[in-house]
Amino acid sequence: MEYLDLALRGGGITLLFLLALLLWQAPIGLEGRLSVLAVAVSKSAFLVVTTAVPLALPSVAVANLTLLASFTPVAITWLIVTIFLDAPLRRWPWIVAGFVASGAVFMHSLFPDMWAFCLVIATPLYGALFLLALWSARDDLVECRCKARPGFASAIAGIALFLTGAQATGLLAEGSVTLALLQSAGVAGVSLAFAVWLLRADTDRWPGETEERTAADTPVTEDGVDAALTARINAAMAAGIWREEGLTIGALAVTLSVPEHRLRRAINQGLGHRNFSSFINRARIAAACETLRDPARMNLTVLEIAYDVGFASVGPFNRAFRAEIGLSPTEYRRRALSGTMADSDKSMPIPANLH
Repeated sequence: MEYLDLALRGGGITLLFLLALLLWQAPIGLEGRLSVLAVAVSKSAFLVVTTAVPLALPSVAVANLTLLASFTPVAITWLIVTIFLDAPLRRWPWIVAGFVASGAVFMHSLFPDMWAFCLVIATPLYGALFLLALWSARDDLVECRCKARPGFASAIAGIALFLTGAQATGLLAEGSVTLALLQSAGVAGVSLAFAVWLLRADTDRWPGETEERTAADTPVTEDGVDAALTARINAAMAAGIWREEGLTIGALAVTLSVPEHRLRRAINQGLGHRNFSSFINRARIAAACETLRDPARMNLTVLEIAYDVGFASVGPFNRAFRAEIGLSPTEYRRRALSGTMADSDKSMPIPANLH
Protein backbone atom coordinates (compact mmCIF):
# COMPACT_ATOMS: atom_id res chain seq x y z
CA MET A 1 0.00 0.00 0.00
CA GLU A 2 2.84 2.36 0.83
CA TYR A 3 4.43 1.81 -2.59
CA LEU A 4 1.09 2.40 -4.33
CA ASP A 5 0.75 5.64 -2.35
CA LEU A 6 4.22 6.77 -3.44
CA ALA A 7 3.48 5.87 -7.07
CA LEU A 8 0.24 7.86 -7.08
CA ARG A 9 1.94 10.83 -5.47
CA GLY A 10 4.77 10.75 -7.98
CA GLY A 11 2.28 10.55 -10.83
CA GLY A 12 0.21 13.38 -9.38
CA ILE A 13 3.23 15.67 -8.98
CA THR A 14 4.43 14.92 -12.51
CA LEU A 15 0.98 15.60 -13.94
CA LEU A 16 0.57 18.86 -12.00
CA PHE A 17 3.84 20.31 -13.22
CA LEU A 18 3.34 19.07 -16.77
CA LEU A 19 -0.06 20.76 -16.78
CA ALA A 20 1.43 24.00 -15.44
CA LEU A 21 4.18 23.90 -18.08
CA LEU A 22 1.79 23.29 -20.96
CA LEU A 23 -0.65 25.99 -19.83
CA TRP A 24 2.19 28.46 -19.41
CA GLN A 25 2.50 28.37 -23.20
CA ALA A 26 -1.27 28.56 -23.79
CA PRO A 27 -3.01 31.74 -25.04
CA ILE A 28 -4.66 32.49 -21.70
CA GLY A 29 -4.31 35.36 -19.25
CA LEU A 30 -1.33 35.61 -16.91
CA GLU A 31 -3.55 35.12 -13.86
CA GLY A 32 -4.78 31.81 -15.24
CA ARG A 33 -1.23 30.54 -15.78
CA LEU A 34 -0.08 31.70 -12.35
CA SER A 35 -3.05 30.14 -10.55
CA VAL A 36 -2.36 26.73 -12.12
CA LEU A 37 1.33 27.04 -11.20
CA ALA A 38 0.39 27.94 -7.61
CA VAL A 39 -1.80 24.83 -7.32
CA ALA A 40 0.95 22.66 -8.84
CA VAL A 41 3.58 23.92 -6.37
CA SER A 42 1.44 23.89 -3.22
CA LYS A 43 -0.30 20.59 -3.97
CA SER A 44 3.00 18.90 -4.86
CA ALA A 45 4.49 20.07 -1.56
CA PHE A 46 1.41 18.69 0.20
CA LEU A 47 1.86 15.32 -1.50
CA VAL A 48 5.49 15.14 -0.39
CA VAL A 49 4.93 15.99 3.29
CA THR A 50 1.88 13.73 3.78
CA THR A 51 3.23 10.42 2.48
CA ALA A 52 2.24 7.27 4.38
CA VAL A 53 5.90 6.57 5.03
CA PRO A 54 7.78 9.78 5.93
CA LEU A 55 10.57 10.55 3.48
CA ALA A 56 14.12 11.01 4.72
CA LEU A 57 14.36 14.74 3.98
CA PRO A 58 16.43 17.40 5.73
CA SER A 59 14.49 19.30 8.40
CA VAL A 60 14.92 22.56 6.46
CA ALA A 61 13.37 20.98 3.37
CA VAL A 62 10.46 19.60 5.38
CA ALA A 63 9.83 23.01 6.94
CA ASN A 64 9.84 24.75 3.55
CA LEU A 65 7.63 22.11 1.96
CA THR A 66 5.19 22.36 4.88
CA LEU A 67 5.01 26.11 4.37
CA LEU A 68 4.35 25.68 0.64
CA ALA A 69 1.73 22.99 1.32
CA SER A 70 -0.15 25.36 3.64
CA PHE A 71 -0.83 27.61 0.65
CA THR A 72 -3.02 24.91 -0.94
CA PRO A 73 -6.36 26.49 0.15
CA VAL A 74 -5.53 29.91 -1.30
CA ALA A 75 -4.09 28.33 -4.48
CA ILE A 76 -7.25 26.27 -5.04
CA THR A 77 -9.40 29.32 -4.32
CA TRP A 78 -7.41 31.43 -6.78
CA LEU A 79 -7.75 28.80 -9.50
CA ILE A 80 -11.52 28.40 -9.05
CA VAL A 81 -12.31 32.12 -9.02
CA THR A 82 -10.00 32.74 -11.99
CA ILE A 83 -11.91 30.23 -14.07
CA PHE A 84 -15.45 30.96 -12.90
CA LEU A 85 -15.44 34.69 -12.06
CA ASP A 86 -14.66 36.89 -15.06
CA ALA A 87 -14.63 40.18 -13.12
CA PRO A 88 -11.22 40.52 -11.38
CA LEU A 89 -12.56 42.75 -8.60
CA ARG A 90 -14.99 40.04 -7.51
CA ARG A 91 -12.15 37.60 -6.93
CA TRP A 92 -10.32 39.45 -4.17
CA PRO A 93 -12.66 38.69 -1.24
CA TRP A 94 -12.38 34.99 -2.08
CA ILE A 95 -8.59 35.12 -2.31
CA VAL A 96 -8.41 36.89 1.06
CA ALA A 97 -10.58 34.12 2.54
CA GLY A 98 -8.19 31.59 0.99
CA PHE A 99 -5.22 33.26 2.69
CA VAL A 100 -7.04 33.06 6.03
CA ALA A 101 -7.62 29.33 5.51
CA SER A 102 -4.00 28.83 4.50
CA GLY A 103 -2.92 30.62 7.67
CA ALA A 104 -5.07 28.24 9.70
CA VAL A 105 -3.54 25.23 7.93
CA PHE A 106 -0.03 26.51 8.64
CA MET A 107 -0.87 27.06 12.31
CA HIS A 108 -2.17 23.50 12.45
CA SER A 109 1.17 22.25 11.08
CA LEU A 110 2.93 24.05 13.96
CA PHE A 111 0.36 23.22 16.62
CA PRO A 112 -1.46 19.94 15.81
CA ASP A 113 -4.00 20.56 18.58
CA MET A 114 -5.41 23.45 16.52
CA TRP A 115 -7.08 21.02 14.11
CA ALA A 116 -10.58 22.11 15.18
CA PHE A 117 -9.74 25.75 14.40
CA CYS A 118 -8.38 24.73 11.00
CA LEU A 119 -11.55 22.78 10.26
CA VAL A 120 -13.79 25.72 11.21
CA ILE A 121 -11.94 27.93 8.72
CA ALA A 122 -11.34 25.51 5.83
CA THR A 123 -14.70 23.73 5.70
CA PRO A 124 -16.83 26.87 5.07
CA LEU A 125 -14.34 28.02 2.43
CA TYR A 126 -14.51 24.80 0.42
CA GLY A 127 -18.28 24.68 0.83
CA ALA A 128 -18.56 28.27 -0.39
CA LEU A 129 -16.34 27.53 -3.39
CA PHE A 130 -18.59 24.60 -4.27
CA LEU A 131 -21.65 26.87 -4.15
CA LEU A 132 -19.83 29.59 -6.09
CA ALA A 133 -19.04 27.26 -8.96
CA LEU A 134 -22.74 26.37 -9.20
CA TRP A 135 -24.31 29.75 -8.40
CA SER A 136 -22.22 31.79 -10.84
CA ALA A 137 -23.48 29.58 -13.68
CA ARG A 138 -26.63 31.70 -13.92
CA ASP A 139 -24.68 34.43 -15.76
CA ASP A 140 -22.10 32.26 -17.51
CA LEU A 141 -22.25 32.29 -21.30
CA VAL A 142 -19.27 30.00 -21.94
CA GLU A 143 -20.85 26.64 -22.70
CA CYS A 144 -17.89 24.44 -21.78
CA ARG A 145 -17.61 26.08 -18.36
CA CYS A 146 -21.33 25.67 -17.68
CA LYS A 147 -21.14 21.95 -18.40
CA ALA A 148 -18.02 21.47 -16.27
CA ARG A 149 -19.21 23.35 -13.19
CA PRO A 150 -20.97 20.54 -11.25
CA GLY A 151 -18.21 17.99 -11.73
CA PHE A 152 -15.42 20.49 -11.18
CA ALA A 153 -16.96 21.87 -8.00
CA SER A 154 -17.68 18.41 -6.64
CA ALA A 155 -14.18 17.17 -7.37
CA ILE A 156 -12.21 20.10 -5.97
CA ALA A 157 -14.33 21.15 -3.01
CA GLY A 158 -15.97 17.79 -2.39
CA ILE A 159 -12.72 15.88 -1.92
CA ALA A 160 -11.32 18.61 0.33
CA LEU A 161 -14.49 18.60 2.44
CA PHE A 162 -14.51 14.80 2.71
CA LEU A 163 -10.87 14.53 3.75
CA THR A 164 -11.00 17.35 6.29
CA GLY A 165 -14.29 16.07 7.71
CA ALA A 166 -13.06 12.49 7.91
CA GLN A 167 -9.98 13.58 9.82
CA ALA A 168 -11.93 15.85 12.15
CA THR A 169 -14.46 13.16 13.06
CA GLY A 170 -11.82 10.49 13.52
CA LEU A 171 -13.09 8.42 10.60
CA LEU A 172 -9.61 8.63 9.11
CA ALA A 173 -6.65 8.88 11.47
CA GLU A 174 -4.09 11.50 10.57
CA GLY A 175 -0.93 9.81 9.33
CA SER A 176 -2.70 6.54 8.45
CA VAL A 177 -2.01 4.65 5.24
CA THR A 178 -5.71 4.82 4.26
CA LEU A 179 -5.80 8.58 4.57
CA ALA A 180 -2.54 8.94 2.64
CA LEU A 181 -3.82 6.69 -0.13
CA LEU A 182 -7.09 8.60 -0.43
CA GLN A 183 -5.19 11.88 -0.59
CA SER A 184 -2.82 10.71 -3.31
CA ALA A 185 -5.54 8.96 -5.34
CA GLY A 186 -7.83 11.99 -5.05
CA VAL A 187 -5.19 14.48 -6.16
CA ALA A 188 -4.01 12.27 -9.03
CA GLY A 189 -7.55 11.61 -10.25
CA VAL A 190 -8.69 15.22 -10.07
CA SER A 191 -5.47 16.42 -11.69
CA LEU A 192 -5.92 14.02 -14.59
CA ALA A 193 -9.55 15.02 -15.15
CA PHE A 194 -8.66 18.69 -14.83
CA ALA A 195 -5.82 18.30 -17.35
CA VAL A 196 -8.10 16.63 -19.89
CA TRP A 197 -10.62 19.47 -19.54
CA LEU A 198 -8.12 22.33 -19.61
CA LEU A 199 -5.97 21.09 -22.46
CA ARG A 200 -8.75 20.90 -25.01
CA ALA A 201 -8.30 23.16 -28.00
CA ASP A 202 -11.04 25.57 -26.86
CA THR A 203 -9.29 28.07 -24.55
CA ASP A 204 -12.39 30.28 -24.30
CA ARG A 205 -13.05 28.70 -20.91
CA TRP A 206 -10.25 30.94 -19.57
CA PRO A 207 -10.42 34.73 -19.24
CA GLY A 208 -7.79 36.16 -21.55
CA GLU A 209 -5.94 39.43 -21.36
CA THR A 210 -9.15 41.17 -22.46
CA GLU A 211 -12.26 40.03 -20.62
CA GLU A 212 -14.82 41.04 -23.26
CA ARG A 213 -14.68 41.51 -26.97
CA THR A 214 -16.91 43.96 -28.79
CA ALA A 215 -19.43 42.70 -31.30
CA ALA A 216 -17.51 44.47 -34.08
CA ASP A 217 -14.41 42.43 -33.21
CA THR A 218 -16.29 39.14 -33.31
CA PRO A 219 -17.30 38.04 -36.81
CA VAL A 220 -20.42 35.95 -37.06
CA THR A 221 -19.65 32.76 -38.91
CA GLU A 222 -21.60 29.70 -39.94
CA ASP A 223 -19.64 27.57 -37.47
CA GLY A 224 -22.01 27.07 -34.58
CA VAL A 225 -23.27 30.66 -34.50
CA ASP A 226 -26.93 31.37 -35.20
CA ALA A 227 -26.74 34.59 -37.22
CA ALA A 228 -30.52 35.02 -37.25
CA LEU A 229 -30.72 34.71 -33.47
CA THR A 230 -27.81 37.13 -33.05
CA ALA A 231 -29.73 39.66 -35.15
CA ARG A 232 -32.82 39.17 -32.96
CA ILE A 233 -30.74 39.74 -29.83
CA ASN A 234 -29.37 42.97 -31.31
CA ALA A 235 -32.90 44.07 -32.18
CA ALA A 236 -34.14 43.35 -28.65
CA MET A 237 -31.23 45.30 -27.17
CA ALA A 238 -31.83 48.21 -29.53
CA ALA A 239 -35.48 48.21 -28.40
CA GLY A 240 -34.32 48.63 -24.80
CA ILE A 241 -34.98 45.24 -23.26
CA TRP A 242 -31.89 45.83 -21.11
CA ARG A 243 -33.90 48.42 -19.17
CA GLU A 244 -36.01 45.67 -17.59
CA GLU A 245 -35.11 45.38 -13.91
CA GLY A 246 -33.77 41.97 -12.92
CA LEU A 247 -33.46 40.77 -16.50
CA THR A 248 -31.98 37.25 -16.58
CA ILE A 249 -30.84 35.11 -19.45
CA GLY A 250 -33.82 32.84 -18.78
CA ALA A 251 -36.24 35.77 -19.09
CA LEU A 252 -34.57 36.93 -22.31
CA ALA A 253 -34.81 33.39 -23.69
CA VAL A 254 -38.55 33.35 -22.96
CA THR A 255 -38.98 36.75 -24.64
CA LEU A 256 -37.16 35.58 -27.77
CA SER A 257 -38.82 32.13 -27.65
CA VAL A 258 -35.53 30.24 -27.89
CA PRO A 259 -33.89 27.59 -25.68
CA GLU A 260 -31.59 29.10 -23.10
CA HIS A 261 -28.54 27.14 -24.26
CA ARG A 262 -28.93 28.54 -27.79
CA LEU A 263 -29.18 32.06 -26.42
CA ARG A 264 -26.04 31.60 -24.32
CA ARG A 265 -24.13 30.33 -27.34
CA ALA A 266 -25.30 33.20 -29.54
CA ILE A 267 -24.30 35.92 -27.05
CA ASN A 268 -20.98 34.23 -26.32
CA GLN A 269 -19.90 33.16 -29.81
CA GLY A 270 -21.85 35.67 -31.88
CA LEU A 271 -21.45 38.82 -29.77
CA GLY A 272 -18.27 37.96 -27.89
CA HIS A 273 -19.46 38.17 -24.26
CA ARG A 274 -18.58 35.68 -21.52
CA ASN A 275 -20.98 36.90 -18.85
CA PHE A 276 -24.65 37.85 -19.19
CA SER A 277 -24.66 40.52 -16.49
CA SER A 278 -21.71 42.31 -18.04
CA PHE A 279 -23.41 42.11 -21.45
CA ILE A 280 -26.56 43.78 -20.11
CA ASN A 281 -24.75 46.20 -17.79
CA ARG A 282 -22.58 47.46 -20.64
CA ALA A 283 -25.72 48.74 -22.38
CA ARG A 284 -27.06 50.18 -19.14
CA ILE A 285 -23.85 52.01 -18.29
CA ALA A 286 -23.61 53.42 -21.81
CA ALA A 287 -27.11 54.88 -21.45
CA ALA A 288 -26.30 56.18 -17.97
CA CYS A 289 -23.21 57.97 -19.30
CA GLU A 290 -25.33 59.80 -21.86
CA THR A 291 -27.72 60.97 -19.15
CA LEU A 292 -24.95 62.01 -16.75
CA ARG A 293 -23.28 64.11 -19.48
CA ASP A 294 -26.50 65.94 -20.41
CA PRO A 295 -26.78 69.39 -18.73
CA ALA A 296 -30.53 69.34 -19.38
CA ARG A 297 -30.90 66.34 -17.06
CA MET A 298 -28.82 67.59 -14.14
CA ASN A 299 -31.92 67.53 -11.95
CA LEU A 300 -32.05 63.71 -12.14
CA THR A 301 -30.45 62.00 -9.16
CA VAL A 302 -28.07 59.08 -9.51
CA LEU A 303 -30.74 56.84 -8.00
CA GLU A 304 -33.29 57.93 -10.61
CA ILE A 305 -30.79 57.25 -13.38
CA ALA A 306 -30.03 53.82 -11.90
CA TYR A 307 -33.73 52.95 -11.91
CA ASP A 308 -34.16 54.30 -15.43
CA VAL A 309 -31.46 52.06 -16.90
CA GLY A 310 -32.67 48.90 -15.16
CA PHE A 311 -30.89 48.65 -11.80
CA ALA A 312 -32.94 47.79 -8.73
CA SER A 313 -30.88 49.97 -6.37
CA VAL A 314 -28.06 52.46 -6.41
CA GLY A 315 -25.46 50.13 -4.85
CA PRO A 316 -25.19 47.64 -7.74
CA PHE A 317 -25.36 50.56 -10.18
CA ASN A 318 -22.42 52.32 -8.53
CA ARG A 319 -20.35 49.13 -8.49
CA ALA A 320 -21.10 48.28 -12.12
CA PHE A 321 -20.45 51.87 -13.20
CA ARG A 322 -17.10 52.06 -11.41
CA ALA A 323 -16.06 48.65 -12.76
CA GLU A 324 -16.80 49.78 -16.34
CA ILE A 325 -15.75 53.45 -16.24
CA GLY A 326 -13.32 53.67 -13.32
CA LEU A 327 -15.24 56.52 -11.65
CA SER A 328 -18.37 56.79 -9.54
CA PRO A 329 -21.44 58.16 -11.38
CA THR A 330 -21.27 61.37 -9.30
CA GLU A 331 -17.59 61.93 -10.09
CA TYR A 332 -18.18 61.13 -13.77
CA ARG A 333 -20.99 63.70 -13.95
CA ARG A 334 -18.94 66.34 -12.14
CA ARG A 335 -15.98 65.94 -14.47
CA ALA A 336 -18.09 65.74 -17.63
CA LEU A 337 -20.12 68.87 -16.84
CA SER A 338 -17.18 70.90 -15.51
CA GLY A 339 -15.13 70.34 -18.64
CA THR A 340 -12.25 68.68 -16.78
CA MET A 341 -12.68 65.38 -18.59
CA ALA A 342 -11.00 64.72 -21.92
CA ASP A 343 -13.38 64.21 -24.81
CA SER A 344 -12.06 60.68 -25.31
CA ASP A 345 -12.99 59.83 -21.71
CA LYS A 346 -16.50 61.23 -21.71
CA SER A 347 -18.17 58.11 -22.98
CA MET A 348 -17.48 54.46 -22.98
CA PRO A 349 -17.64 52.60 -26.30
CA ILE A 350 -21.36 52.07 -26.93
CA PRO A 351 -22.24 48.56 -28.12
CA ALA A 352 -23.12 48.33 -31.79
CA ASN A 353 -26.66 47.21 -30.97
CA LEU A 354 -27.36 50.55 -29.23
CA HIS A 355 -26.40 52.86 -32.09
